[in-house]
Parts: sequence; C-alpha cells; structure tokens
Amino acid sequence: MRLRTFTAAAVFLDAVEPTLLVREAENSLLLGIALRLADGHSYGAEAPFLACVEDDDGRLSVIALRTPPHHLALCADEGRVDALALVADCLVDADATLPGVHGRVDVADAFVALWQEEAGVIPSIGMEQRLYRLTEVARPANVRGGARWGTREEASLLTAWADAFIDEAVPNDPKPDVRVMIERAIEGQALLVWDDKGVVSMCARSRPTPHGASINLVYTPLALRGRGYASACVADLSQRILDSGKTFCSLFTDLANPTSNAIYQRIGYRPLVDFREIRFSPPRPKPRAAA
Repeated sequence: MRLRTFTAAAVFLDAVEPTLLVREAENSLLLGIALRLADGHSYGAEAPFLACVEDDDGRLSVIALRTPPHHLALCADEGRVDALALVADCLVDADATLPGVHGRVDVADAFVALWQEEAGVIPSIGMEQRLYRLTEVARPANVRGGARWGTREEASLLTAWADAFIDEAVPNDPKPDVRVMIERAIEGQALLVWDDKGVVSMCARSRPTPHGASINLVYTPLALRGRGYASACVADLSQRILDSGKTFCSLFTDLANPTSNAIYQRIGYRPLVDFREIRFSPPRPKPRAAA
C-alpha cells in the first residue's frame, strides 16, 4: 500500500478516473471537480491537494482532493481506515490546516477520528446530505409558465439570487465570485430559468461527467415559493440533460430540509447515498496554570 500525490491535475485524473467511474453518480462531486481541474479551471490561488492510496494489487482504496479554501473531499472503500491514515499523515507532514471534510458518512466519520487525534481539532457536523440520482423525469403538472435559458440582461438579478441561495443554503462556505459564476453559466447555457410573465425561479447544470451532470443553484424568491416553479424548472433542466445524451442527473440535498427532499423525489430523483460534511474548529487553548 502506498500514497501517491500529484501536482498535475491531468495526471491525477488519469490515475483516478477509472476508479471513480465505477460508481460515477456516487463520485460525481469529486470526479466533476477533477475533470474541471484537468481542463484548466482554478478554484483559487493555492494549489489543490490531489492524492490516492494504491494497494499492492494496484486497486485504489482512497481518493482525496482538496481545492483550498474548500473542504477535503474523500472517496474510499468501506473500512479502509489504514488507507485514510496515510492521507491524514501526509496532510500533517505538510502542516495542512483543514476547514473540514466531505464524504460518504462512513468515510467522513473515519477520517474525522484520525484527524481529531492528529491535529487536535474540534469537529462539528456542518450538514447531513443525501445524493439523489435521476434517470427518468416525472414532470409536474399545472405549473404556469415555461423554461428558457437565462440571458445576459438578467445577469444582475440572477447574481443576486445566487448570492441569496448561497447565504441560505451554505452560509459558512467560502463564497465564489458569484457574478463571474453566473455569467459563465449563462454563456454556456447552463443556467435555466422558469418564466411566468417574468423570471420566477432558476437552477443550474454543473460538474458534467462522462455519463451525467449535476444540478445546483435551485432558487425561488421567498414570495414566489409554493407554486411549483422550482420543481418544474429542475424537471425541465433534468430532461434537457438526459436529452443531451447523458444517462443520469444527480443533486445533493440538505436532509434538514424535508420539503426539497420530497419535491425532488416527486420529479424522479431517487436516493443514492448519504454524505456528511464535518467542519473543524481549532483546539481550545489550554488554561494557564495559576501563578
């Protein structure tokens, strides 16, 4: 068993892609990020951490990726604490400071136990998530309006909506340059809006993989919720993804939001696997001894 680290994203992708594709939907987050890195996309000024653990027979038991300042993302075989320990040791040797970890529940928990011992951090659950996969769309009926791609003229409005989505859904995450993100999505026809005598909802296609794509940025202003706009918008975008030749769509939900989990299941999304995001706080300073 050995740990391999990479400085070139394309070389990392060549090494890990076959393993990630075995469970492509489950690994869509990590695979999608790796594909974007290999394509030249940058997530920040700091170099990404790219690593895998290779068993003696050549099988990869752990794949690890981090694009600072974001969390460490992990894919690992069940029960491979020994392989996760090699990743933790490598990060300790590099004097890395991790804000958190994201992975399948068992993987995240196993790494946290190691990292808590190594770095002395205080872990807390940031979000319990469920990954859903769709292969056939069930369109909602009787929703007024229709779908179309967002336009440049709507970039300011959609940027404000994306800001509101991030503040509501992931307020503790590092915020990207939202305007650039929205303009790029509009230019690539990846941002769909629902129009009912004006724009009322939006969602975006992201992280394409060889056979699928993810959906995120699902947002409807508070005053317009409860009318089926988001469901219809996500259903339409999901169908467009399938019509483009992909075989599945995926999306993450916050398990603390039963409404969104129910909505997505009604339009054809089926639970695949649960993930956990765990955040790390610095260790508490030891009290000074009395003089």
